[in-house]
Amino acid sequence: MVESKDAPLSIVITGADSELGLETIRQLIACGHQVTGLALSKDGATAIRSVGGVLADANLTSAAELKDVFARTKVDVVLNLAPQLANTLLHDGQDWKGYDKVLPATTTALLEAVEVTNVKFFVHTSYTFLYGNTTDATESTPLTAPSDDPIFATAIDAEKRVMNSKIPTCVLRMGYLYGPQSKDLKLYVKSFKLGRPYFAGRPNNLANWLHFEDAAIALVQITQQQPAGAVFNVVDGTQVSFADFIDHFAFTLGRKRPGHIPMWLTPLALLLVIKPQQVELLELSTTVKNDLIRQQLGWSPRYANYREGLEQTVELWRSNNEV
Repeated sequence: MVESKDAPLSIVITGADSELGLETIRQLIACGHQVTGLALSKDGATAIRSVGGVLADANLTSAAELKDVFARTKVDVVLNLAPQLANTLLHDGQDWKGYDKVLPATTTALLEAVEVTNVKFFVHTSYTFLYGNTTDATESTPLTAPSDDPIFATAIDAEKRVMNSKIPTCVLRMGYLYGPQSKDLKLYVKSFKLGRPYFAGRPNNLANWLHFEDAAIALVQITQQQPAGAVFNVVDGTQVSFADFIDHFAFTLGRKRPGHIPMWLTPLALLLVIKPQQVELLELSTTVKNDLIRQQLGWSPRYANYREGLEQTVELWRSNNEV
């Protein structure tokens, strides 16, 4: 847990009822800050309040409604976590649907609202997969939209717009998120029980991972230190393919290796199971360095690799009789 070193801040979080949002609220509240959450769903109010946050009702595409929230809460810092809803390989790609329209609209509204209120700092969360097929990417490595997909191109444009805005900002490029909060990860437990194979992608394509708790720790440190103009890679530092990740998850649960849907069945999988964005991401092999955030902020992942993170996930589930 990050300890607060400064006076309490007023913080507004978008996507506050997401898995990452709730963990971030929990940690910020523990540090003594005041957190207002903007929910992604109608059912998010209860979850936000359960971790100590206050719900605010506003349309993320309405600058006027966002201005009202920012003014009422006298907000110091805005954390835009809504883009992280789809940042996982644990689903079939359906969460990317419509992002090429939603992300520009929310980015426009947020920046407009932030620039005319007294917000001191704005944090935008992005993705390490935007480095494409590359090895040891740093924050200065050029970004590329996988397969020229308009959704991913929009994500790059959103970063640029944030960094070119008139207020102090920071961009966090995060690895694929997972942890005990993950509803999608729990679906794999059911899949294992039913003996269903999964679309694993190519076994040698490496991906970058990040436990929800470690992502939230980084967000708390960014909120408190406010490094204006910075871009940081936030990953655990141990790259592994999606196939090895899921297979190890099964082993951690005490189950045998699940079946893999072979790559030659990709056309059929696209018709019946997964979305194009999932295939595009699984076609990448990306390794990323996290040296900058370690050196400048002192951030260090509590779960240094996916094995430790999955072990903690399963242990917590078992202690709560969830598996």
